[in-house]
Amino acid sequence: MNIVELEEVYKNYGDLQVLKNINLQIRRGTSTALVGPTGSGKTVLLRLIDLLEKPSSGNIYFEGTNANESNDIRLNIRRQIGMVFQKPLAFKASVYDNIAYGLKVRGRKENMDKKIKEILELIGLPGYENRNALKLSGGETQRLALARAMITDPRLLLLDEPTANLDPISKKKMEELILRINRESETTIIMTTHDLSQGQKLAERMIILCNGQILQSGTPDRIFRKPKNRFVADFVGIENVMSGQIEDSSNGLVKIKTDFITVFALSEKKGKVHFTIRPDEIIVSREKAQTSARNAIQGKIYKIIDTGSFIKLLVDTGELFTVFITRESLNELNISVGIDIWLYFKASAVHVF
Repeated sequence: MNIVELEEVYKNYGDLQVLKNINLQIRRGTSTALVGPTGSGKTVLLRLIDLLEKPSSGNIYFEGTNANESNDIRLNIRRQIGMVFQKPLAFKASVYDNIAYGLKVRGRKENMDKKIKEILELIGLPGYENRNALKLSGGETQRLALARAMITDPRLLLLDEPTANLDPISKKKMEELILRINRESETTIIMTTHDLSQGQKLAERMIILCNGQILQSGTPDRIFRKPKNRFVADFVGIENVMSGQIEDSSNGLVKIKTDFITVFALSEKKGKVHFTIRPDEIIVSREKAQTSARNAIQGKIYKIIDTGSFIKLLVDTGELFTVFITRESLNELNISVGIDIWLYFKASAVHVF
């Protein structure tokens, strides 16, 4: 069942259109990352879902109920949502009183001491009840804000750039905490981030936003393997993005010509296209070999980059290819900068868009 649905939502501030025709469904218990460059509309979308603002047009539903029906309905829905802002503020009080605030205003004081102790254990701050909240570190304040949002057992947890201002150690702790909350409490999480690796790590689904529009949504693997357009491909950092013209087509097999090379792919498209080949789908050889791979392209090693976990080859074929190989393969093939090399990849490895 969907916990949140947005239907043809637009948001304007005067003449400035910030969100355009947003249609979105979030399933209960899932984790979703809203990803996009600065100014793409991520935070505004999160504030609309949190019902802090109303859309200029369109509807927002919470478990099937239209949030715009009445102020009482909006208030009831908001009580089921927790929100952690990018730069959360701590109240001038103890850690205990900061966390207890949400329970007190809702009149839910039963077992409050026990709940606060448990959530301090969860966020890795046991024994902090009497600490001055204003004297916590940045990472501790972020976790305090998360505890303050979680203490009321929200059905939906919204996180706006939850690790944007944290050092690497605090960021790692926060990410582990978010994963644990989603896994153990089955709380639905929607977060904004410009960190693609974080979106891959923490979310089952990524939604790519640009200029207030959803360009693509799906699993991280789907987006990284099959981007819908050039912006998505470039934004998520996909290697080997090229452009060409389809010149021949036969039974779904097409020939794409760039200014320098010809590539065979499986596609129903025609005319000018973009295409990508994942670096790990390319096989390298020092000599031309007999292979079932439809594509065989010769190039020259331009650069060798040791990433620690694998070797990245930059190969100049007229088009610049990135290829991933193991250190063992590098030594076995005796590869060095300047040598000629053959690249092989199947037509099915080419994603055309």
